[in-house]
Amino acid sequence: MKGHGPDSPTAAPGPTGQDGEIADLRAENHTLKDSVTAMRQTLESVVLDRDAAVQRVMADSRGEIENLKAAVAAQREALEALRAEKDRQFQEAVARGTGENRELQKAVASLRESMEAALMDERDRFGQERRNYEDEIRQLRQTVAALRESLAAGGLN
Repeated sequence: MKGHGPDSPTAAPGPTGQDGEIADLRAENHTLKDSVTAMRQTLESVVLDRDAAVQRVMADSRGEIENLKAAVAAQREALEALRAEKDRQFQEAVARGTGENRELQKAVASLRESMEAALMDERDRFGQERRNYEDEIRQLRQTVAALRESLAAGGLN
């Protein structure tokens, strides 16, 4: 800004100097107003761009959040399905194991009965053979006794 007042070296005396200074001040004021308007427009443009960018980011974030929620829900469903399948397989394995256990118990019981029957048969056979053996020994002793009597009776004659 130009100096004004009586001591100012550039101040021209009279109305011509003041008119020029006023014109300069008006021009400077006009330039400042234009600069402020331009800055305001730039600021508004920056704010609008920033708001638009924030809106885009928010929309992208919402979309990403929704995608993540859907992915988490899908993973949860898959995990639950896997857990259900494992539970089903476990129950089947338990049922198979229980069935196999029953079958093995029946087989053991059947084998035990067969072994006991075979043991009884063996004891019966052994008892029969012993009786046969004892009968044979008794017959042989009777034969020996009869032959001795025959020899003793024949040797005296």
